[in-house]
Amino acid sequence: MYGGRDSAKSYFAAQKVIIDTMRKPYSRFILVRKVYADIKDSQYQTIKDIVMAYGLMDHFHFIENPLRIVFKRNGNTIISRGLDKEHKTKSIKDPTGVCYEEANEIRFNDFLKTTTSLRGGIIQEILTFNPELETEWINSYFFPNKQSYEKPDGKFHWVNSIRSDTTILHTTYKDNRYCTEQSVELLESFKETDENYYKIYSLGLWGGVLEGLIYENWEILETVPKEAEFIAYGLDFGFTNHETAIAKVYVNGKDLIIDEVLYGKGLSNIQIATALKDVKVGNNEVIADSAEPKSIAQLFDLGINVFDAIKGKDSVLAGIHKVKEYNIKITAKSRNGIRELKHYRWKMDRNGVSLNEPIKMYDHLLDAVRYVVQTKLMVRQSKKYNLKIF
Repeated sequence: MYGGRDSAKSYFAAQKVIIDTMRKPYSRFILVRKVYADIKDSQYQTIKDIVMAYGLMDHFHFIENPLRIVFKRNGNTIISRGLDKEHKTKSIKDPTGVCYEEANEIRFNDFLKTTTSLRGGIIQEILTFNPELETEWINSYFFPNKQSYEKPDGKFHWVNSIRSDTTILHTTYKDNRYCTEQSVELLESFKETDENYYKIYSLGLWGGVLEGLIYENWEILETVPKEAEFIAYGLDFGFTNHETAIAKVYVNGKDLIIDEVLYGKGLSNIQIATALKDVKVGNNEVIADSAEPKSIAQLFDLGINVFDAIKGKDSVLAGIHKVKEYNIKITAKSRNGIRELKHYRWKMDRNGVSLNEPIKMYDHLLDAVRYVVQTKLMVRQSKKYNLKIF
């Protein structure tokens, strides 16, 4: 199942898993992502939200260590596995289904190993993803030539796969009755400003190389170097429809190092405070979006040493340019941050010329980093040279 942003792919897949778990005499579904830690705030949480919305919480048992969900009436279980650990799926006895979230993040060899190891019985596999480059393995493995099915306006649903055992469903935000007006307005705005972006992210069609990346040069580190200097935590609030993101920011000479701490939707301030305490934030500074003074005040009352980010005229552009003065490094475990770096782009006009304004997508963790850079590093430099920041 594939399509654009806010097209309810994950919700649809989660409903299918819940229905099988409740209706079938025996069901054992596996939730799979590239990184195990990402499952809790994605597939696991989506299932929990649906169960809660339908008033069925008393019929399920949600267990967090390890992540699994049990339907009390028949004992059917939904379990979780990440492909960041070798042979994680081999130990599962008699699974009936697998649900891969963000399947295009998974390497082809890992997918083959997983699907081969689970072929002990009749297994239903569900893959959900946002299509991007036509060179991705999912395209060549499952899809025919796009000219045979794809419509420029995105108005199609079923695709005949080149594999006889596969059915492909395409959705867009237009199929999601719960898509907010704000999201619809944003997704449709790309039609006028960036046709390629609209094609890929709004209509969920295969595309080519995206132009206008904001951060073009960056590297992945396995771990933060011991000699790196910790600067502060950055926090971008997300609430219901957007992700809350927390980054731990370091400097090592001219290297700016990003380490993802938290990334998820629907998080309350109490949950944010708990997450920070879990990573032993202590008295370290947390620099948060100054547009949310009430949330900052509540976090402070909850024992977090939080401050609002310094902003001013053109602060977004100034912060981006300051970040770009450094060699950007990001830890390998920062999966969402890596995805943002791959997709955070400038708006483009019809002629493909940059408008010097970022698109408000794929920017949550990067905004958190920018708050730290603007508040701690720009101020540090201004003091060094006795400058005044407006």
